[in-house]
Amino acid sequence: MSGRKKRTPWEELREAVAEGYRRLAFGPVGDVVRLMMAEEGEAINYGELDLFGVAEMKRGKGTMEVKLASRLEALDRLAQLCREEHGGGEDAFYKALSQGARELYHREGERDGTKTEG
Repeated sequence: MSGRKKRTPWEELREAVAEGYRRLAFGPVGDVVRLMMAEEGEAINYGELDLFGVAEMKRGKGTMEVKLASRLEALDRLAQLCREEHGGGEDAFYKALSQGARELYHREGERDGTKTEG
C-alpha cells in the first residue's frame, strides 16, 4: 500500500477545475490560429486540434470570428482556488474576523464586569 492518502470526490473535482483553469490561462492558441488561417476547403484533422480555450466560433462567407476564454479571468479564478486551498479564502477571512470580534467582546466584558458566557 502506498503512503498516499486517497482523495475525496471533492478534492478530485477541485483538482479537475484547477487543471481546466490552468489550461485556459496558460494553454496554447497555435491550433486556433492554424484553424483561422486555413484556406476554405483545406483538409484539417479537427480531432488533433487543441481548441480548449475557444469560447465561440462563427464562420461567414470568407470570414471567421473566434472568441477565446479570458486568460485574466482564468488566472483570477485559479488564484482564488489557491487562496482557498491555503486557508486564505474569504471563508478563512470571515472566520478570523468573527473570532477576533468574539475575543474582543469577551475581553471588553471582562474589563467592565459584563462578561457573558459563549
